[in-house]
Amino acid sequence: MEIVAELTPILDREKLLARLDALTRYVEKVDIPEAPGGKPSAHSIAVGALAKQLGIEPIVHIRLLDINMTAYKSLLGGAYLLDIKYVVVLQGDPPAEGRPVGEISTEEAVAVAKKMGFKAGALLSLRRDYKQRLKIGADFYLALHLREAEQLADLPPVIYPYILVKTEKNFDLFERLGQTAVSPREALELVRKLEGLAPGVVLSVPRDFQTLLGLLQEVKIRP
Repeated sequence: MEIVAELTPILDREKLLARLDALTRYVEKVDIPEAPGGKPSAHSIAVGALAKQLGIEPIVHIRLLDINMTAYKSLLGGAYLLDIKYVVVLQGDPPAEGRPVGEISTEEAVAVAKKMGFKAGALLSLRRDYKQRLKIGADFYLALHLREAEQLADLPPVIYPYILVKTEKNFDLFERLGQTAVSPREALELVRKLEGLAPGVVLSVPRDFQTLLGLLQEVKIRP
């Protein structure tokens, strides 16, 4: 089973490169959100380009709520020139600055990305009618709100669940967002139980990069 690490964009280039370099010891792919919580930062495609330079395959997110179709296709064009292969499209949280556009549906965005040759992904909530979501035709799905491995038992092997890990550094964030999160120990147990049920998982520890590295190390050395 593939382990993917989530890396939140930051504007400190040296720190970002150091984090990417540290991740090269444990993962082959990084999942890069765009403007988490609607707050602007470095674009996921720019961070993805840095990841490529260090030999890590990026999975870049593109927020649809902020852009029209021309802007979307231009972003895909940039990703294409940078040899980025994996794109996740999502509506995203309301923007912290400016007005939302909301011109493109997730289904339309998936179709456009696939036509350009990308592996196109979408988000999926395990709290909702996720079987209906599977009909939009994405190549893969990143799933939120996983509580038990058995939730994936009857689903096709195209779902990469997020394992969101809560620590003292991010507990307030998860409380505010209402996201499903587990302790580091529970995260390791979930990884074990998901073997054979999912093609991979995305480990996410917002605001606590050292805990993320520790979890990746434990997963790697486990027999």
